[in-house]
Order: sequence, then structure tokens, then C-alpha cells
Amino acid sequence: MEKRELNGIFFPTDISILITSFIFSIYSILNFGKIKINFLNIKIDRGLFYSIVFIILIIFQIIFIKLTNNSKNRFIRFFRFFYPQAFYIIFFNECITLSQLFYNNKSLDKIFADIDYIIFHYQPALHLFKDFYGVRWVNELFFFSYFFYYFMITSGWWFLYLRKKEKQAQFGLWLTTTSFCFLYIFYVIFPVKGPKFYFSELNQLWYEHFKGYFFTNLMKKIFNTANLGGAAFPSSHVAISLIALLLNRKLNRWLIPLYFPFTVTLFLSTIYIYAHYFVDILGGIFFGIILYEYVPLLYKYYEKLNEIFSKYFTKFIKIDKSYYIIYNKNLNNKKDII
Repeated sequence: MEKRELNGIFFPTDISILITSFIFSIYSILNFGKIKINFLNIKIDRGLFYSIVFIILIIFQIIFIKLTNNSKNRFIRFFRFFYPQAFYIIFFNECITLSQLFYNNKSLDKIFADIDYIIFHYQPALHLFKDFYGVRWVNELFFFSYFFYYFMITSGWWFLYLRKKEKQAQFGLWLTTTSFCFLYIFYVIFPVKGPKFYFSELNQLWYEHFKGYFFTNLMKKIFNTANLGGAAFPSSHVAISLIALLLNRKLNRWLIPLYFPFTVTLFLSTIYIYAHYFVDILGGIFFGIILYEYVPLLYKYYEKLNEIFSKYFTKFIKIDKSYYIIYNKNLNNKKDII
């Protein structure tokens, strides 16, 4: 077993989260003066409030890194590695709201609905579910696939960590997280809401007619409470699940018999539950391949960013360097290294 220090206090994924939080802080302040929200019974500008919130998140992130960077406890190190996954839901929810604010709730949906019609001469999102919404096992399969996405994009890197392959786990986490961050930043400036918000009949129908079991009912509750009117093109479900599938094919091949069929049903489910247009799926595949192929080219620059960021932050707070534990002395074999 060998402790191998990085050239700074951060893992690559930390830097992606820091940069994205800062960009979202800028996005928020650009919406200054648009709406006010209640905070502790005080009316406050939403743009100013969330700009401060994202700066506070950066501060908390730095404090968390300081407290956990030198821990040898495997349980604590697990959370040190994977806390960025908690930011997925923060960034996703906020990118939708920011997009709605930037464009005064207008969207480009008509263009994407028209493209679907040109391809099929009908709207897949309006028709695919109609023959099956009363068939419980079909609904359960599609709603479970939509839910299983969250496990597919996170668990592969957990398994690598538990198998004591920390460097590979961090790389898988970094690639999926950084790809997510690119999409979140893009969604703010490219407003597409999806069929259930564009077609009035779907918006009125919503999901009450779907009959199923546990996962059908669970996802219906989520759809009833979450603000999902945005981030439709490209489908992040498609793009990130494809990236995770391709990465796991290299790093966790034993997971592919489970992940591949659910990736296929996930793609279909995005249209079946009318969350996406067909063209969103094509866009998700395209963006997924581009991100998978080209985001890794940025990895080498993260060492320099680590030096720069570490030098800046350690002026204000003392933090130990990040490190990997190398359990396998033969890790230099090409098949084991990213």
C-alpha cells in the first residue's frame, strides 16, 4: 500500500464543482432585480440571494475538504471522494430556474417539436404511452429505468473505490461530474422545457393515469413536486448514462450485463413518460459521445489548476494535500491506469 500525494489540496472533481458554483453565482447575480423571495420572513432579491448561496457553498466545500483531506478512515474518505454527487441535484434544479428567469419562461420547444414531426409525421411523446399506460409492468419498467439512471451514473465509481481502485474511481467521478457541469452551464442559456410543458394536453394529463407499482408511484410524486421545466436538450439522462456505460465498459466490465439493458430502456423511457422529444435523445447521444471523447483531454490541465487553486486558497486556510492510496503495486500496468 502506497500513499501518493497530488500536487495540491484538491481532487480534479473538486475543481469542476468550484468552477461551476462560481459560474452559477455569476448567473444568479445577472438575474438581479427580476423576482424577490421570502427568506426568514424578509423579502430579498432572488438573484442576489442565490449568488451569495453559491459563494457560501464554495466556502463550505473548502472547509469540508480541510476537515477530511488527511483522513485515513475509509468511511470518511468515501464521502471525501463522492460529495460532488450531491451537487448534481443542486445544479440541475438551479439551471432550470435560471433559464426560466433569463428568458422570462419562454423556450425553444416549438423548434424541437417541429423537428420531431418532420421526422415521424406525428409526435412520439403524444402517442408512445397511449397503448400501455394501463399496463402496470410496462409502466414500472420505464419508471424504474428512469429512476435507475441515478444509480447507473454514480455507483460504478463507488464500486471502484470499494475495490480499492481510488485513482480510477476519481477519474470516473471526474469525467461524469465535469460532463454534467458542461451540460448544466449550457442548459441555463439554451431553454427547452420538454413535451409535457409544451403540449397542453400532456400538461393537463400529467401522470395520474399511469398505473404501476413502487417506482411508478415514486417518480410520479417527484414529478408532482419538482420544477422540471427545462434542461431538456440534450437529454442529460441519455448523455450521462451513455458516458457512464462506456466508462464502466472499461473500468467495471462486470456491470455491463446489468447496466446495458437498463440504459436502452432508459432511452425509451424519456419519450414514454414525455420528458423529452426524440431529438433530445439524438442530442443526448451526440453530446454524450463528444463529452466522453474530449473532456478527458482536459484532465492534464487539472494538475496546473490544482497548483493555482491550492496556492490561492492556502493563503487563507491551511489544508493538507489530497492523495490516493495505491493498494496494487502493479498499478503501472496500462490496463489498470487511466
